[in-house]
Amino acid sequence: MSPRVFISHSSEDKTIADTICQRFEADGIKCWIAPRDIKPGSDWTKAITEGIDACQIFVLVFSKHANESDHVYREVAKAFSSRLAVVPFRIEAVSPNPSLGYYLNTVQWLDATDPPLERHVAALAEQVKSRLDGSGESDRFRLSPGAVAKNPASVRPSGILRRRTVSLVIAAFCLIAVATVGLVVMLNRKNTNPDLVNTGVIPAKSIAVLPFETLSEEKNDSYFADGVQDDILNCLARIAQLKVISRTSVMQYRGSAKRDLRQIANALGVLNVLEGTVRRAANRVRVSVELVEARNDSTIWADSYDRDLTDIFAIQSEIAQTIAGKLTATLSPSEQKLIEQKPTENLAAYDVYLKGKALISKTELSWNMVGPGQPLTDAIEFLNQAVQIDPTFALAYCAACHAHDLFYIASDPTPARRALGDAAIQAALRLRADLPDVHLAYAYHLYFRYRDCDQVRTHLEIAKAGLPNNPEAIELQGFMDRRQGRFQEAVNEFKAALELDPQNPQGISDLAFTLVSLRRFKAASEVYDRLIKLVPDQAALKIEKEFFTTFLATGDDTKLQAAIGELPKSASTDREIVSTSLTLALNNRDWSRASQLVDQLQKNGGEDNGNFGYAAIPVPAGCYSILLARLQGQELSSTFLASRDELNKKVQSSSSAYLLSALAVVDALLDRKEDANQEAENAVNMLPIAKDPLDGPCVLANSAVVHAWTGAVEQAFTELEVLTTIPRGVYYGQLKRDPWWDPLGKDPRFDKLLAQLAPKG
Repeated sequence: MSPRVFISHSSEDKTIADTICQRFEADGIKCWIAPRDIKPGSDWTKAITEGIDACQIFVLVFSKHANESDHVYREVAKAFSSRLAVVPFRIEAVSPNPSLGYYLNTVQWLDATDPPLERHVAALAEQVKSRLDGSGESDRFRLSPGAVAKNPASVRPSGILRRRTVSLVIAAFCLIAVATVGLVVMLNRKNTNPDLVNTGVIPAKSIAVLPFETLSEEKNDSYFADGVQDDILNCLARIAQLKVISRTSVMQYRGSAKRDLRQIANALGVLNVLEGTVRRAANRVRVSVELVEARNDSTIWADSYDRDLTDIFAIQSEIAQTIAGKLTATLSPSEQKLIEQKPTENLAAYDVYLKGKALISKTELSWNMVGPGQPLTDAIEFLNQAVQIDPTFALAYCAACHAHDLFYIASDPTPARRALGDAAIQAALRLRADLPDVHLAYAYHLYFRYRDCDQVRTHLEIAKAGLPNNPEAIELQGFMDRRQGRFQEAVNEFKAALELDPQNPQGISDLAFTLVSLRRFKAASEVYDRLIKLVPDQAALKIEKEFFTTFLATGDDTKLQAAIGELPKSASTDREIVSTSLTLALNNRDWSRASQLVDQLQKNGGEDNGNFGYAAIPVPAGCYSILLARLQGQELSSTFLASRDELNKKVQSSSSAYLLSALAVVDALLDRKEDANQEAENAVNMLPIAKDPLDGPCVLANSAVVHAWTGAVEQAFTELEVLTTIPRGVYYGQLKRDPWWDPLGKDPRFDKLLAQLAPKG
């Protein structure tokens, strides 16, 4: 018997959670609960993730302990991303913290703060039974009163709702927006903040294709509606005379029962919006669409297509071409040809392809919480099935390449994994070298796996010619220009990409980082403000902003310390926060606090988060103990060699210039001068600034640190004179506050460099 209810709880609330589980199972409702249902020796996170995916309802035992629990937060976020009905069962009079509140404030709570508990457990059991029986209203199909607009009369119902033929059906199936976690998680969070409204000139031939709603009886059929919407969007995006908003920015509006189209259009920078529904039954499909001019809230065109399922590609093409005509956009012969081409002749292959793509999207949205994991493995399996059914399905090979690349980046950077990506993209090229989508997929693969910028540019130019509205193509151009030292060109390209994908937090973050690299701190601060307004619940962004735009610019860490202080208590042991706090303790010469934080890193995995020196790569926490000993004038202990040896093992098994430069810094601190200087030189030769203006400066900065600590002062200043004038070099705040430069502090040249870098005015 498969579990139907997942019970989430903190360890302190286990007794109550067990009581709920016993009551449910006495009523014949199978539950999944930890630690009971985790097999000994198995991966805890994977088991939790699979347990949530197996269930229909998520019951949260909510208390002050749950409110502070990291694992409870991850489970709640996972439940929302998997679209379970969520029932918070409050056993203490506590309000959720902001991170949990983002999710839990959109559902109805069951309060159990008044004794006796048994009465509330019985009520919970009845509510869960009614939902499982279909007689109750699931929270994932409704908005709570607190989640709707304050003045509902001022909000325009969805245009599709006005269509009499489907209005009653749609009203029964309205979905709330899907919630997700982390920086890529941020993509689905709803925002209607007027400060983010596009105030520039909006082209008349501009459109956003909002997520289509599934009306199919099969509850797991939403991937098909997403696929139809995505294909129509992609068809429109091939038309150069249109401005078409990217899928990333429109998906946050999925499932809104009432959409203020004027506000949405302003936020996305378009005049027109397309809404739609999809119903699939047996071998029939019905697609209903409505094109609305959002400014005047008027329908330009609406229609329904009720046909055999085999006509789905023709329907999508017809809709796209009709919209182009309504917006007076002229298609070139090549654009029309691409729009009319079928991705595959086999509907079974297309169906599993859509399932695979949906899982890839799910993986990217929940990346920070669960990593690639099982969904991506399942996606690859679906895509393999697609190409087995139709060996000529080029887009399925492209998606498989993307999935393998995600695995390579996150957890499996092996030649075997890279070869799988190679094989998939080469198959796509053999099949459809004429398809711009294939060239874009290949360009990304070449860039992120091989850094082959010459080849990337060749394929990117082909892709951009056929995909004029694709922000990923523009952004990839920005990545390459930034990597090759053309930072201002990269800024322009990231801005252009955001015109087509205005609510993509990662794109905004890329722009902010590039502006910081150019030492344009004020402009970067304004971009960070835009990002924080888009995803206000992400406290880590405030920390990032204050570090990059205030501390680096001025050396003042007051706002940075305050941002860290605003984090929930449960985040204080996060490795990234501990590493950042350690950096601040070192900058403030608070050796006692720094020592405590090193011990905390040792207990929390044994590595930092890449803050040691200037090459952003994790090192053993013991390396900081060596630094602390040198800064305090203490004798070097023989035990320090263990940390050095641990780092050296990583160096020997890697070709990373970053790691080698970090080892050079450790050897300099250990007074192994000859080794340190040689390692620093080798690292710089491996990744010189001339070869990589983006990462090369980080390696050169570590080299300057090495020379400062080994007494090669002239060489250190020669390097610093370069680093203080180039993008991604050493910034004023670092030079002023970092203890790495203590050996140079009494040299008058150091004060001169500080004066040159000091903020003006």
